[in-house]
Amino acid sequence: MKREMFRCACCGRCLPRDPRVKNQDYCGQKKCQQARKNQWQRRKLETDPDYRAGKKESQQIWQSKNKDYWKRYRKNNLASVLRNRQLQKVRDQQRLKPDSQDKQAHTDLVKKDALIAYLNDNSILYTVHPAAVDLAKKDALMTKMNAITTR
Repeated sequence: MKREMFRCACCGRCLPRDPRVKNQDYCGQKKCQQARKNQWQRRKLETDPDYRAGKKESQQIWQSKNKDYWKRYRKNNLASVLRNRQLQKVRDQQRLKPDSQDKQAHTDLVKKDALIAYLNDNSILYTVHPAAVDLAKKDALMTKMNAITTR
């Protein structure tokens, strides 16, 4: 009796399907099983809020116990640090606006100071007072509003 064949989703080899494994997509190689597990975890994180919350809590606990992990990692893996610096320079160059000559015109960077980019002379000073007179806190709030425009 000839067994049905399948193509492994990771390595691409054609193999006979294991009758014990329903909907087999991966072969038994270690790297293929790891790819299967990674794909399952990605799907689970996208679809299961309880799993996602548990994973986040677990990571926070680990991070609180290992606060100096990245400092030690960088100290012990200088080659990786130097490689990452070089790759970051390349990523930064790719983020430059193609029509801009300004080397500081990065887009989508994580720590961009948005406040400076939007301050202008058209700001208006407002005073906000409570509407009811019988409130415990009757302090006025001074606020400055700036117009934010997309460029």
